[in-house]
Amino acid sequence: MDDSAGLLVAIAVVVVLAATLFLFIIPEPSQRAVIANERLDIAVLPFANSSSWPDAQLTLAGRIESRLVQAAGIDVYSRAQLDALLMEHAMSDTGLIEPTTAIEIGSLTGVSKLITGTVYAVDRNERDTTICVSWQGSECKSEAPAIEYSARVRAQVEVVDARTGRVERSLDLQATDTTTLRATSVFGGFDSLIANASTSIADDVVGSLTTAYTRELRFGLYAEAESRRSGWVGKDESSRFSQSGDTVHLLVHFTRVLRSESFDVAWLAPDGTTLASEADVVSSGEWRLYEMNVADLDLGRYRVIGLLSGEEAFSEPFSVVP
Repeated sequence: MDDSAGLLVAIAVVVVLAATLFLFIIPEPSQRAVIANERLDIAVLPFANSSSWPDAQLTLAGRIESRLVQAAGIDVYSRAQLDALLMEHAMSDTGLIEPTTAIEIGSLTGVSKLITGTVYAVDRNERDTTICVSWQGSECKSEAPAIEYSARVRAQVEVVDARTGRVERSLDLQATDTTTLRATSVFGGFDSLIANASTSIADDVVGSLTTAYTRELRFGLYAEAESRRSGWVGKDESSRFSQSGDTVHLLVHFTRVLRSESFDVAWLAPDGTTLASEADVVSSGEWRLYEMNVADLDLGRYRVIGLLSGEEAFSEPFSVVP
C-alpha cells in the first residue's frame, strides 16, 4: 500500500469513528439549573497552617470562598463580617473548631455549613530541563537550558454542620502547578504557583459540595427535537416561536437529582394563567421532552416553569410572534 492509499484509509477510519461518536454523544441543553437539597448558606472559617510557607492558609481560604461565591445554589457569608464576629466573641481562628463553637457561629450568622481545615504541606521544587525556543511546524528545531519550577499544596478541608457541630465531610486534597522558564529568565517566585494550586483545591471543594448538597438539571427551548439513543437533541434553540404553527419543545436532562423525584411543568399565559401542566417522576440521567403548540395562541410573551419536588428550578420566557 503506497502513502496516498494509507492516508485515504486513515481519513476514512477517522470519519467513521467521528460519525459513530456523533451517534453516541447527546449534547447538553444550554441552560443549567442548580437546586440546593437544603438551605446552603456557607461561611469559610480561617484555616490553620502547619506548612513551611507563610500565609498559605490565607490563600487557600480566600480561593475557596471566591469559588463558592461563583457557584450556583450556594450563598456565602461575608468573610469580613465573619472575622469581626470571631474577634468580637473571642472565638478560635486556628482552623480547628469545637462542636459547641460551630453551633454558636451557626446561631450568630444563620449559616448552615462551615468550611475550615489545615494546609499541612507546601512542597516546592526546581529541576533542570530544556525548553524549545525554535519551532518549524510541530517540530522543535532548537532547545535551550531551562528550569522547571513546581509547587504542590496539600490540605485537609472539613465541612461542618453549623446546626449540630458534626463534621459531615473531610477531604484530603492536593494540587500542583508548574512553570518552565529559560535558565536566563527571572523567576517571579512560588506565590503564583501556590495560588494556582490552591485554586485547583478550591474547585475540588466546590465540586464535592455541589455533588453532595445540590441537584442539577439542564434545559432549553427548541423549534425541533429528535430522539437519540436514550435522550433528545434539540434543533434551533430559540425564545421566539411563530404563531403560524410552531411547537415549543422543552428538553430537560436531569443530570443529578434524587431517585423518583417529582417534576412539574406549567405553561403560563401572559396574564399568568396556566395554559397546560404536566406532572412527572424523574431520576438522575433521564431525559424528558415537553411540548406546547402555539398555533392557537395570541401574540405575546409566555413562560414555562419547571418545579423539582415543588421548588422552582427554572422559569423560562418565550414569545409567540407572527
